Amino acid sequence: MEREKLPLKTIIKTGLLSGLFFAVTMAAFDYFTHEPFSIMKFLFHGLFFGLLMAIAFRYKYTNNNKKC
Repeated sequence: MEREKLPLKTIIKTGLLSGLFFAVTMAAFDYFTHEPFSIMKFLFHGLFFGLLMAIAFRYKYTNNNKKC
């Protein structure tokens, strides 16, 4: 399998979507455990998790089955 770098636009989109999903999930968890909503906590979860996911998924693995 060959490693290929993804375009920057795709990396940013992946990070933003995964960070937003994680932040909304954590805000829902806080809501159901009766904790107050914190915008700083929401932003931290979204940005930090999104950054980690963008770094983790910056490469695309392709399988090249070349038949001779």
